[in-house]
Amino acid sequence: MGDVSPSLTIGYSSDFSLSVQLSSVHVSGVASPDYCFDFACRIHHPTGEFTYTATDIFCAPQVFRDFAEQLDAIRKGKAEHAQFHDYGQMIEFSLSIRDRKIQASLRIREHQAGAEQTLLSAGFPVDYDLFVNALYERTMQFLAELETAEHS
Repeated sequence: MGDVSPSLTIGYSSDFSLSVQLSSVHVSGVASPDYCFDFACRIHHPTGEFTYTATDIFCAPQVFRDFAEQLDAIRKGKAEHAQFHDYGQMIEFSLSIRDRKIQASLRIREHQAGAEQTLLSAGFPVDYDLFVNALYERTMQFLAELETAEHS
C-alpha cells in the first residue's frame, strides 16, 4: 500500500461521523485476500457524544461495490435502501428512503465474553440530495483507492 491508506469518511453536520480506513490486506495461498479496516465513529447527543473505534474489522471490497451500486440506484429512483457491513454484520451502516426523506442508521454490536452483547444504535435524518450524491462520489473515490491498493 502507498503512504496514505484508502479511506471512506461519512460525515453529516457536527452530529455524526464515521470513517473506514484500510489497515491491511492479508494474502494467503490461492484464496481471496482478506481486507482489514479500522472503523471510527462519533455520534453527538444533547449531553455529550458516543465514540467507537475498532481495528482489524474484516470486510470484502465487494460490500463497498454493492453499496455504491445501491447508492446509484437510489440516485436514479430505482431503490430505497443501501447498506454496508463487515463479515459478521457486527457493524452496519444503512440508508432508507421514504417520501424523499432519508434516514441514515448505524448499528454496532460487540461481543463481550461472559456478558451481554454491547449495542450502539443510532439513526438520524439527512438531506436526500446533498447526502446521497456526496456519499456516492466519496464511495466511488474510496473504491478507486482500494483498487489501486490491490494492485500495488
